[in-house]
Amino acid sequence: MSEAARTTPPWPVSVVGATDEEDLRLIADPRSGLTAEPGEITLQLLRSSRGVTLGSSLVRKPELVAKIRQIEGIGAVRTSPIGGTVGPGGEHWLGFLAVAKLPDPCPNPLDRLTWSLRAFLEERLSSVGVRLDQGRVDGAWCPGFSDLAMEGRKLAGLGLRLTGGWGLVRGVVAVSPPDPEELRSLDACHLVFGPGLDYSRLTSLAEIEGLAGTDREAAIRLLGDVAQLPAKM
Repeated sequence: MSEAARTTPPWPVSVVGATDEEDLRLIADPRSGLTAEPGEITLQLLRSSRGVTLGSSLVRKPELVAKIRQIEGIGAVRTSPIGGTVGPGGEHWLGFLAVAKLPDPCPNPLDRLTWSLRAFLEERLSSVGVRLDQGRVDGAWCPGFSDLAMEGRKLAGLGLRLTGGWGLVRGVVAVSPPDPEELRSLDACHLVFGPGLDYSRLTSLAEIEGLAGTDREAAIRLLGDVAQLPAKM
């Protein structure tokens, strides 16, 4: 991350609700109808069924998508026009779509997006003393420069895209440890295009001291603005 981005105040993040990922029409509208003021981020939390969401890095390679669809037990295979490779889905994960209107000028927009969402997550987790590091975590799901980790173990991942003056982020936060069969399928998915998983490089909200027992609905309440979120979706 550039020093300029790190020393600039993060953009404010507003959480507008939680919905099912399958309800979003991300291919037809990457912003899914979300909007934001310049220098601000609007974020919608996403529930998804068990499976994976493949980012643009894989979607442009249909032969790999076809192989992933054939993995036993992989679950639903969704696609997204936003960057990244594999975003896990299901009860052990909480996704989100973040939309930012980029101010003009906007130096280092990808760094600004990453820094702002890192600050948002740290603020939401401040009651349990969480501090996040940014940088590629080898052995994690969808490893990349925008990985957010605790002591070298990945907690959240961000896939990014810039388009028409907007910054888009498809993110995933690990809520609780996946079961062995899910982890096996996720490992097989990664082996289609690169190295497999090393669970010692992963963590989740439920493994943080003070958050034991966290499930997806509890994670929605933790990361969202409870006053704005519907009681049930």
